[in-house]
Amino acid sequence: MTGIELATRSADAGTATSLDLMRTVPKAPWMMRIEEHPHWETLAQLRVRMRAGVGLRFKVRDLLTLKEGQVFESLSPATDDVPVRAGQAQLGWSEFEVLEQRMALRLTRLG
Repeated sequence: MTGIELATRSADAGTATSLDLMRTVPKAPWMMRIEEHPHWETLAQLRVRMRAGVGLRFKVRDLLTLKEGQVFESLSPATDDVPVRAGQAQLGWSEFEVLEQRMALRLTRLG
């Protein structure tokens, strides 16, 4: 493709009306709910690793002098919810709890 063809095609693309753009959008999504996916039985069994994190005030010298029982101050108040993530996607917010002698997360809101 030459530079002239590229410039011509770019100019043509800029003249598309909103009506032309609306024609390219499908009228209805192909699937309204994930449970309608043909392979949902398999997808539902996939494991997902979730993370909840608390930002800490931590310096290199703290790392070099780590000791058992050492306490680090968090960057947020104890009343703030903690973000919950799966990969890079944030699923929602949660708070830490103790459940039968184990750490647990209570989901407080989605999104």
